[in-house]
Amino acid sequence: MQIKNKPILNREQKYSLDLKNEHDYEVILAVCEALSSPARLDIIKHLQNPPFIKTVPELVSELNIPKTTLVHHLQKLENAGIIATRYKSYSHGTVRLVTRHVQGIDVNVYWNNQTDTHKTATFEQSLGVGQYADFSGAPYEIQFATSDAQFRLEENYFSSERYAAQLLYSRGGMITYYFNNFIAKRHQISDVSFSLEICSEAPFFNNDFLSDVTFFINGKEVATYVSEGDYGDRRGFLNPAWWPDVNTQYGKLVTLSVNDKGVSVNGALVNEKICLKDLKLQDGNKTILSFGNKDTAEHVGGFNLFGAGFGDYPQDICMFIKYDLD
Repeated sequence: MQIKNKPILNREQKYSLDLKNEHDYEVILAVCEALSSPARLDIIKHLQNPPFIKTVPELVSELNIPKTTLVHHLQKLENAGIIATRYKSYSHGTVRLVTRHVQGIDVNVYWNNQTDTHKTATFEQSLGVGQYADFSGAPYEIQFATSDAQFRLEENYFSSERYAAQLLYSRGGMITYYFNNFIAKRHQISDVSFSLEICSEAPFFNNDFLSDVTFFINGKEVATYVSEGDYGDRRGFLNPAWWPDVNTQYGKLVTLSVNDKGVSVNGALVNEKICLKDLKLQDGNKTILSFGNKDTAEHVGGFNLFGAGFGDYPQDICMFIKYDLD
């Protein structure tokens, strides 16, 4: 089934579908059809462990099914928004990659007409790793890799060359990105989240190289994530073929969320003293995300930021805002 006017289901988020909404019918049918096959459930199970990406040949081997059968099942799952696929070119040819997409889909079958009918929606904005608004932390430098080259800007941080970056790395300092805040100005916000692939930055790589990465939202310090290493023990799934094996290869996907209960990192509540109202998301003309090593950090281990074409996750730096519909 091909879903017409399929809504955008953002990666790694949970969604609610309701039978009383006619525009949800086709999606509900596609989701139910996708989950009605034991073989398709097995495919989902094989995407449970990091980095949550498999190639088609890997799935054929692990599931012991013909490639044509697998492709049929993948199409059903992708139509329902449960997985996403993309093609990656290597020196020996092109490989189809399969990754999980939404984290969960709730289906409301019955409803009470007397209950509260308010609805929520999610706004998403992505910025490339080179689309930063500021960088501070001299004498540290920023270095980049694009899809076909590696270069450094030294103190020329605002060269337009940075916009092509798919990987950005520095031994220290603080980097800042500006996101849109028009949704926060017009709606009641219940959650704001940022998702990015990140690791420490050591010479070449060092899987045991700690870095205390502190996050700020609109100038408010919200949490510190301790990166455990600069990972290079295997190639990143998305790295271009020219990228040297001796360099950093992939990071960890980190999700920072703030709601009325506090601040969470990867689903674990880490700070109950800061909540949404403290961020003043509706003020000014932007939402400001800054992160990096504070001068007082115990482990100044820098950072690598992975864009959609490097590392393990096909995404840039993402912001998600959950809000009430009027």
